[in-house]
Amino acid sequence: MIKIYYTIFLALILVGCNQSISQTEKDYIKNLEEKNRALEKELQALKSEAESQEQPVKNSKAYFTIGSTEKEVLEAMGEPTAYLKTAPEAKKFIYGISTVYFYQDKVISYDNLDQNLNVKVAK
Repeated sequence: MIKIYYTIFLALILVGCNQSISQTEKDYIKNLEEKNRALEKELQALKSEAESQEQPVKNSKAYFTIGSTEKEVLEAMGEPTAYLKTAPEAKKFIYGISTVYFYQDKVISYDNLDQNLNVKVAK
C-alpha cells in the first residue's frame, strides 16, 4: 500500500515539474517575443531616420565623361565616398568600388566596377 502512495506521490511531483518547466519555457519564449518586437520597432525607427536623412543629389548635369572637370564630376555624382591625392596634380575619387582618375583637374580615366558612375563616352 505504501508503494502505491509513493508511486502516486512521485507521479504528482513529475507532473508538477513538467508543468513548471513548461511555464518557465512559456515565460522565456514570451520574453524573447517582447524583446524581438522592441528590436523590430527600433530597427524600423533607425531605417526611417536614415531614409529621411538621405537627400537626393540635384544634378545640373546627368553625366560626366573623359575630359570633364572635377566640378562636373561632383555635379553628376555628388560627393565621393573617399578620395586620394596620388600626386601633386593627380587624384582619384572613389564611389563604392568604382574610381574616377583626375590629372590637372580633368578626368583621364575611370573604373566603373560598381556600375554606379553616371558616365558617357563622348562622341
